[in-house]
Amino acid sequence: MNTKCNNLIKNDFLYFLKNPNKKFRGIFRQDFTLFIVLTTLNFFAGYVKSLITHEPFIDQSDLDKFNLSKFFPYLFLVPLIEELVFRGFLQYKSRLVLILSFISIIFFLTSYFKEETTILYIFIVVIICGLLVLFNKKLYEKMLSFIEVNLIIIILISSIIFGSAHLGNYDDFSWVNLIPISEKIIAGVFLCYIAKKYNIWRSYFFHIINNSLPFLIIIAYKLMQ
Repeated sequence: MNTKCNNLIKNDFLYFLKNPNKKFRGIFRQDFTLFIVLTTLNFFAGYVKSLITHEPFIDQSDLDKFNLSKFFPYLFLVPLIEELVFRGFLQYKSRLVLILSFISIIFFLTSYFKEETTILYIFIVVIICGLLVLFNKKLYEKMLSFIEVNLIIIILISSIIFGSAHLGNYDDFSWVNLIPISEKIIAGVFLCYIAKKYNIWRSYFFHIINNSLPFLIIIAYKLMQ
């Protein structure tokens, strides 16, 4: 038991927080164990929130939200877009990832705005920035250099935005919602670690698993009713 605890403590994730540019050895089992721990903390944060607000851990809105019509987008499409938006910068050396990331940024930003004029501006700005980076070698190299030099700051900013974006899951803003959001921020940093250590498709894999758990819980809850 002590050996497992020590291995978890010595996990590359902690070294990643000190120096994300370092190359790490691939011990997937340890990373998956850490993922389970963080996922447990996520559900614990939700449970603590329900205790404070005296709301049920699973209410009717949850039952309506997780249905078969939302299975594919919630499990596969949304995680893919979020990974490319918030973790894509870790693999901008791949032009394919860069292009997919800019496309995902358009989808992500336009989902938060309803005015056609605003959506058009977002589309134009992102497309112009993307084309400039793709076809201007010096600008492309400067962007990669900037990311490398400021990697830990960009990771933290990206993870904070990633966590804060989930505030949209709640009808009204409440300070108590910051309890589960804080765990989302930590999860964002962890997924950055996975994307940097392995690749963005591995962090996408973890994201899919994370999003599948609420469906499994809802299904089990419905079967028990």
